[in-house]
Amino acid sequence: MTEGTVTFAPAQTRRAFDDIIDQVRSQLRSGDLRPGQKLPSERDFAVQLGVSRNTVREAIRMLEIAGLVTLKKGATGGAFVASSNGDALSQGLSDGLSLASFSIADLMEARIAMETFVARRAAEEVQDEEIEELEALVEKAREHAKEGNWPARLQAHLEFEEKLVAVARNPVLALMIKPLLDLTASVSLRIGPTAGDIVWEARSRLLDDLRGGEPGGAERTVQNYLEFLHERWLGEGIDE
Repeated sequence: MTEGTVTFAPAQTRRAFDDIIDQVRSQLRSGDLRPGQKLPSERDFAVQLGVSRNTVREAIRMLEIAGLVTLKKGATGGAFVASSNGDALSQGLSDGLSLASFSIADLMEARIAMETFVARRAAEEVQDEEIEELEALVEKAREHAKEGNWPARLQAHLEFEEKLVAVARNPVLALMIKPLLDLTASVSLRIGPTAGDIVWEARSRLLDDLRGGEPGGAERTVQNYLEFLHERWLGEGIDE
């Protein structure tokens, strides 16, 4: 599909700004606009839409902030449909969760539901080199633990979780789990390490499950660990 085949209707005067954004979103959903495709020039866009170039400029800026459009400079530059807006989507979910009212029990229930499935799928899909990468992340977390560097240790744990969901080969799950991990991290940073040696035992057991191709075992290992972690948090008085 070429740039010239994409056309837009004149924007409604009273809400031109929103109408431009709605039209772009609609054409993305329909497939008329595709990742990497260039939008009309600012001037041509304004003519098609029947609005000022300033209105177009502001709408494009908001689409860029939303992660739907990327801007490139130079002779071949312009506004292009983003190749991937996964980070923007994940951030939007995270922002929405941050504004919502929920308990730690709600958070852990959601994590258990999603991460046990991830563990099962990972045990079915994992490759040998991926197990090695997961092992390296566990060792990285151990080194930070020896140094007493809790933020760095927590970051290594998050990298382990993100790698595990990547192994599960489901990009939608990856987008949905990241906000839950971010919220968990904010709680963990506030209260500090609470799992003790259990976390290393759980990691070791999970790696064994992955090596053995044991989906059921991987699922149980993750569920048992998250339930233990929730109980520890309740013991710390963290429930809201």
